[in-house]
Amino acid sequence: MNDFDEFDGEFNELKDVDRLETDRMISLEKVIAKSGKKKFNMLPLIFSSFAIFAVGLFLMMTIKEYTSEVESQKTIIDDQSVPEIPIVEVESNMITVEYGIDNMDKGNYDYETIGTGKRIVVEPRVSGFQRGDVIYFATPKYSNGNPNLNLAGNYISRVVGLPGERIEIREGQLYIDEMKLESFYSFPTVRGMNKEKYFETVDSQNSSMTEEDFEESMEAILVPEGTVFVLGDQWWRSIDSRHFGPLSLSQVEGKVIGYGIE
Repeated sequence: MNDFDEFDGEFNELKDVDRLETDRMISLEKVIAKSGKKKFNMLPLIFSSFAIFAVGLFLMMTIKEYTSEVESQKTIIDDQSVPEIPIVEVESNMITVEYGIDNMDKGNYDYETIGTGKRIVVEPRVSGFQRGDVIYFATPKYSNGNPNLNLAGNYISRVVGLPGERIEIREGQLYIDEMKLESFYSFPTVRGMNKEKYFETVDSQNSSMTEEDFEESMEAILVPEGTVFVLGDQWWRSIDSRHFGPLSLSQVEGKVIGYGIE
């Protein structure tokens, strides 16, 4: 055997070794590929994700429905009372009065009749007042220490609390027996505008009102039998049960039923 034959033999051995290594690498890649396919099969993952999403969505809807039901049980809605004041016929048993205080103003000088040709019509001797009724009453004695405070002899306000109820104000929201009252009169307004609308309309730097004026709070008060809790629709301009306490029914002269035209 010459040197060339010996070199050729060694070269062939190297080719065989290289071929074996290549075959092993190919086999290993196939194993890894098969293993990877088994390990990263997306179908079970997608199915599991969808199942988790469906269960989560069901739970969210159930919780939302339950929360809404609970919240509705914690809310009193007065959708019978309306801010509009009707024009009524004055009957013989009714009384008419002039009124010039802006404690009920919702933007249209509501219940203010002086110089308008209108008069407030009051139905006397009404019993069994409902929440939202507007009543005419003799003003209770009240003093806040201000010598310039001059209360009218009679006032108009709205019944918001009935005998046996606990009335509370939390940051500008009226609550009845821990339940939120929803109505146009259950939060403070300025000429009918709530806090957001007011500060959108009025430049706060040129206004005497602040956000704190819309966030009044009052500790819970129990309304005794024989009394009602009254509020003016425009809280900041009103003297009412927040100041003199629950109003005795003996001081109520009647229910305001609308405007009468002279």
